[in-house]
This record gives sequence, structure tokens and C-alpha cells, in this order.
Amino acid sequence: MSALARWGFRHRLLVVGIWATLLVALAVPYAMLGTSYSDAFSLPGLESSKAQARLRTSEPRQAGDSDQIVVHLRRDGSVRDPAVRRKVTSMLDRVAALPLVTSVSSMYGANGAARISKDGRTAYATVTFDAQAERIPVADVTRVIDTARAVRDADLRVELGGQAISLVAESGGQSTEAIGLVAAGVILFVAFGSLLGMLLPLLVAVAALGAGLLAVGLTSHVMTLGSDALTVAVLIGLGVGIDYALFIVTRYRTGLRRGLAPEQAAVRALDTSGRAVVFAGLTVVTALLGLLVLRIGPLSAMGISAATAVLSTVIAAVTLLPALLGLFGNRLLTRRQRRVLTTHDPRAG
Repeated sequence: MSALARWGFRHRLLVVGIWATLLVALAVPYAMLGTSYSDAFSLPGLESSKAQARLRTSEPRQAGDSDQIVVHLRRDGSVRDPAVRRKVTSMLDRVAALPLVTSVSSMYGANGAARISKDGRTAYATVTFDAQAERIPVADVTRVIDTARAVRDADLRVELGGQAISLVAESGGQSTEAIGLVAAGVILFVAFGSLLGMLLPLLVAVAALGAGLLAVGLTSHVMTLGSDALTVAVLIGLGVGIDYALFIVTRYRTGLRRGLAPEQAAVRALDTSGRAVVFAGLTVVTALLGLLVLRIGPLSAMGISAATAVLSTVIAAVTLLPALLGLFGNRLLTRRQRRVLTTHDPRAG
């Protein structure tokens, strides 16, 4: 480990260039091919899977995902009022004509009384698609949402719910990873008191996670990976990436404060904390790959994706990090700590 650390420290520009080249080499085919995540899976041995298969055979129009369109009248009155009924019925007819929609069970149908609340101000209709939620294109679900919400006004409120609707809402939500990075940055800055000391663990974690996620995205073309697998990989990869880099940077800063030269401090940090990082990372990778033993598609995909992200963070911690330590040197310490080093030799006691 010390030889690797010394080589990376002395050839820092080359190592950074290799990592930049690697990211570009992964990003180019990723941009060209995109991803092929699929949330469709089956568990053949379960009773629910058998029931679903039988329903597809006997009643294919009812075998798809069912979602709800809920209307609520804000003012006094009832959804049975002629003007409200015409508006809602017209909207439901337009929804029923949309692609992949097999049927719409209206609250105004023969069995619709149970779909209307006692006060008459709230009611719901059921939209049935021709496939399960994970197999329905986002664009088709979005058309249903937009068509239903088009009749909203000051008096009529329209909301939608169901599995397909929820999947679209989740895909359109803002990512929280940036919030996590900002929070981690604030904590690191308070702990280190140094801007570079804060940025370095984040930079290594982001570079490693970027390489890992690009690799996972390309892997989705050759094996079935669900979008949940990507989410798990991001959460685990970001957490361990910052943790591993922070572990080594803390040991490096300690060596500098004890009067070691930057190269010597980096070698000692990698030879101690770096070994622990490699052992811990490989243990996590082994545990994640243990999900393959279960032979359950979604769990196996999660294990492979998360293991790829963790392995990428370990490699970055023992290769990219020493190179960045060589670039930044003593600047990872605060100004006060650097002044102490210039006026007092800690090794002298």
C-alpha cells in the first residue's frame, strides 16, 4: 500500500489524468446509449403471481394497473350537479380514449354510488391500464395526469393516485443527493475549518460515484437492473465514498500536524487508514454480492449496483486520493495550523 501511495503522490497529474480519461470513456457511451433500466420483474412461486397470470389469461383488459382520479367540489353542492357531471364525464371520456387505457369506471356508472361520498362533494373514478405500472411508459401516464387535471378550476379540485401515478411522481421529483452533499460539506467544514479539507472527501466521493454509476448505467444494457438498484447504489456509494476519503484525509492531516512531510504523511495515511478502507470496502462488496444467493432478480440487481459503487469508491480512495493529497499538500490544514508548523517543529516536543 505504501508503494502505491508513494507512486500516486509523485505522479499526481498522471493519476488525475487517468481518472479524467476514465470518466470520459464511461460518459461518452453512456451519453450515446443511455440506460435500459427495467422495473418489471416476477416472482413465479408466489400466489399473487399465479393470480395475476390467470387474470391476464381470462380478463386481459382488467389485468393492468388500476389508478384513481379523485374529484372534490370546493363549494357547496354535489358532484351530481349537472354542470359538474358534464365536466367530469367529458374529462373521463377523454382519459378513456388515451393510449394504454383499457377502461374507466366512472362514479356516474351503474355501480358508481359507492364511489361518491355521503356529502356528495367527493368522488373517484378508476382508470385501468393494459399493463402493470412498471411497464407503462411515463409519457402515457403523464397524458392521463394532464388530461384529468385540465378540468381543475376554482370550484373543482382533481387529484390522482395509484402505483403508476406514484412512479411518475417519483421520477419527476428533485434529487436529494445534492442536499446530502451540501449537508456533508457543512459538517466537514465545521470539523476541519478548511475549505480544501472539506472539498477533498466530497471530490473523491463524487468522482468515484460518478464512475460507478456510469458503469452501472452501461451494465443495464446487458442485464436487468431496476431503477431502485440505482437509488440504492447512490445512497450507499455516496455514504461510504465520503467516509473512506474522510478516514484517510483525517490521518493525513494528523501526520502533517505532527511535522511529517506531505509525502510521508500521505504514505503513512494510506499504509494505515488505507488498508482499513480496502478491508472494509471489500467486506461491504462481499456482503452486497451475497444478495445473489437469494436468486431474486431485484435484490440481485441492487447487490450488483451497490457493490459496483462501493468498489469504485475503494479504488478512488487508494489511487485518486493520494494524487490529490500531492496536489494540495499542507493546504489541507487551516491557516493557523500552517503557521504553527512554520514557527514550531512538533517533532522537537
